[in-house]
Amino acid sequence: MKVNTNKFKQKLKDNKFLILVHRGSHGGNIIENTSDAVKVSILQHADMVEADISMSTDGDFFIFHDGGEKRLLDESRNINSLSTEEIQSKRYRNALGEIINKQVESFAYFYNHIDHDVFLNIDRSWNYWDTFLPELDKYTDMHEYFVLKSPVKREYLEKLNNHSIQYQYFPIVSNLKELEIINDYPNINIVGFEILEDTDNFEFIQSKEFVEYYKNDYMFLIDSIKLNDKTDLFGGLDDNMALLTGTDQSWDKILRFNVNAIQTDWPDILNEYRENLNS
Repeated sequence: MKVNTNKFKQKLKDNKFLILVHRGSHGGNIIENTSDAVKVSILQHADMVEADISMSTDGDFFIFHDGGEKRLLDESRNINSLSTEEIQSKRYRNALGEIINKQVESFAYFYNHIDHDVFLNIDRSWNYWDTFLPELDKYTDMHEYFVLKSPVKREYLEKLNNHSIQYQYFPIVSNLKELEIINDYPNINIVGFEILEDTDNFEFIQSKEFVEYYKNDYMFLIDSIKLNDKTDLFGGLDDNMALLTGTDQSWDKILRFNVNAIQTDWPDILNEYRENLNS
């Protein structure tokens, strides 16, 4: 059974482009990948919020991007190697490095502390789809608001294809071979694409094979987030350039590629830019 995509497609139609927030809005005492971060994202006019999934050794699911353990929890071990009890014993450090009385949120806690009409971009869950997809089935109020993503690997696509509920999904694509693989799974409930371009010639997003998709009502998502000084997610067009050099040097150029969704760490500023475009 395919999840109904009407609400998502209406959201696309209602906006010049969608604003997605990377790990939710965070800073100060508001921690990334928490229900608080989702609430602040909505205040800052986000259309969709990213949430990362990790799993304890007991098979319980938590909202956390593994790799951030030392920075956020002062923990050297990967969260996926910890038991549920160990994860629940941890307390977050805020943006100033101060320990606060905030725990890593289980998926159930997270779900119960956010509004159920918020589109969630569920990231990094693909390694757990054998058990995570059946877990997701339990949260029926948000089935039309869950949007899964993954790299293009047949092992992931097979699990999506074979699951009884076909959740909304967008693959992370960077080359034509990945588009060919996706075409082998026509029953998957694809609502868009996350497009990666690590050079500034933008050959993939302008290829004739990809341009064919622009004829349909898909989401075409570009990452404007600036992860570090080395990683280019879209040919060097990013948040830093938009904020420090000018939107004409970044977001303006991104939108010229038929893009209708941008993921950012600065949703309020990107929304102000969107409102100026609308006016």
